[in-house]
Amino acid sequence: MPTFSEDSLLAVRFGNARTGFDLVGIVDAALPVARITAEVLAQDSKDIPLLEEYVLRLVDQGERAPESIAGFLGLDVAMVNQTVAVLFGSDDLRWTAPVPGTAPVPRLRLTEKGRFTATKAAAIVPVRVSQSLVFDQMLWRASPYSRRSTISRDVATEAGMIMLPAARSGPVKDGEVTAEEITTLLQENGTTTREVLQVKSIVQTRTRHVLPVKLLVYADAERVDIELGVVIDGELSDRHEIELIGLGGAKGLGINVEREPERPLLEPDIEEARIPLQEVTQKRAEQAAVQLNSPAPLPLHAKPKALESQAEEIRAIGVFEHPELLDEALTSARKRILIISPWITGAIVTTAFVGKLERRLQRGVKVDIAYGYDDSENRTDPNAIRRLNNLAARFPEKLHVARLKSNHAKILLFDDAWVTTSFNWLSFKGDPDRTYRVEEGTLIRNREKSDVYYARYLELIGDNRR
Repeated sequence: MPTFSEDSLLAVRFGNARTGFDLVGIVDAALPVARITAEVLAQDSKDIPLLEEYVLRLVDQGERAPESIAGFLGLDVAMVNQTVAVLFGSDDLRWTAPVPGTAPVPRLRLTEKGRFTATKAAAIVPVRVSQSLVFDQMLWRASPYSRRSTISRDVATEAGMIMLPAARSGPVKDGEVTAEEITTLLQENGTTTREVLQVKSIVQTRTRHVLPVKLLVYADAERVDIELGVVIDGELSDRHEIELIGLGGAKGLGINVEREPERPLLEPDIEEARIPLQEVTQKRAEQAAVQLNSPAPLPLHAKPKALESQAEEIRAIGVFEHPELLDEALTSARKRILIISPWITGAIVTTAFVGKLERRLQRGVKVDIAYGYDDSENRTDPNAIRRLNNLAARFPEKLHVARLKSNHAKILLFDDAWVTTSFNWLSFKGDPDRTYRVEEGTLIRNREKSDVYYARYLELIGDNRR
C-alpha cells in the first residue's frame, strides 16, 4: 500500500469540508508569530486548596477553634467547618482533649501528616522566572505553538510560502499577555504544576518568525467564489479562517482559481485502458484512511480497480498526487529520470531536492531536465538553474539541463513510469501569480510505451534547445 504525502492526507480529510466547493489547492503558508519572553511571578501548584492550607497553618500557629480561624480569615464559620471536615477525612487534623481546669471545649491539632502538609505548602513561594512563549500575530494572542516549530521569515520567503497577514504591526506590549493566559498555555503544553500569578514585562526577539501552516483553497463550480481554510498542526482552525476573512481573504492574498485545463489526450488504446479519476480518488481515499487510522469512506457503486500493484497500470492522477510521483522519481529511480517543465523555481529546487537528485546521480541514474516557455518568460529562478548547472558540472555524463526555445509540455518519466499532465513539475510552489486549478494527468507504468516516449522526448529536447 502506498504512503501518502501530507497534502494527500489533508485532501482526504478536508476535501469535502465545504458543501458546494471543491478543494483546488493546498498551499504552504506562513503564519506570522513573535517569539516572546515573559518575566513572570509564578509558583508551583500546591497539592491542597488555599483555604485548607490556611486552616492548617493557623492551627499550627495556635488558632485551635474554627470560630477563631473564621474570624481571622474573615469567612463564615460554616465554610471553615466544611474545610475542617475535609482535613479530618484526609487525616491532617484531629480534636485534642480539653486542658484540665479549662472549659470542656475540644481544640484542633495537627496530625503528623497534617504538620508535613502545612510545612510543605508553606515552603512553596512565588519566584520570578522567564517564560518563553509564541505569540500569534494574526489572532494577536499568545498561543500553544512550539518554538521549535517556528522558522525565520526569510527561510519561509525563500521556500515560496504565502505570507499570511497580521492583525496589526508593531511589537507585543506589556499587558497584552495575562497571567491567566500563560497558565492556560502551560497546562495545554503539559505543564500542570505551575501557576503564573503576575506578568512583570514582555521582551520580543528582533528576528521575525513564522509558523509553517497549510492553506486550503476551495472554489465553487464556476471557480468564482473562493474560500480558504487554515490547517495548524493537522487541524482546521475556524478562528484563523474568520480572522483571515476580516483581513481580506483570498482577494487580499492575491489568490485566484482558474478553470481546469484540457487534459492531454493520449493514444486510443491508452485512453480506453485508463482508470478514470473518480475511481482512482476513491481507492486512494480508502488507502489513505488506513494510514490515518480512521474508517474508510463508503465505496462507490462502481468498485475501483486495484491500484496496489505497480507492475503495470494506466490511470488518472489528481493534482495532489503529482508531488508524490516526483518524489518517487527522486528517491527510487534506478535507470533514468526525464523532466520537462516550462518553469523552474527555487521553491521546488531546494537543498533537499538537489540532495535527492545527487543521490540518484551517484547511483548511476541518467537525468535530463528541460525547461523554457518562450523568450519573454521570467518566471524561472536563476538561482535554481545555477544549482542544477553546478550539479551537472559535477556529473557531466549523467545530468543534462537544457533551456528550450519554447515548451508547453509537462512531462515526468522515470524508469518504466511515464506521466503526462498539465501540472508544472518544477514550479508548483512559490508561483508569484497564485493561480490554482484542478489539474489531472495520466500515469502509465509500461516499459514498452515508456521507452518509446523517452526516445521521443529526448529528440524533442535536442531539436528545441536554445
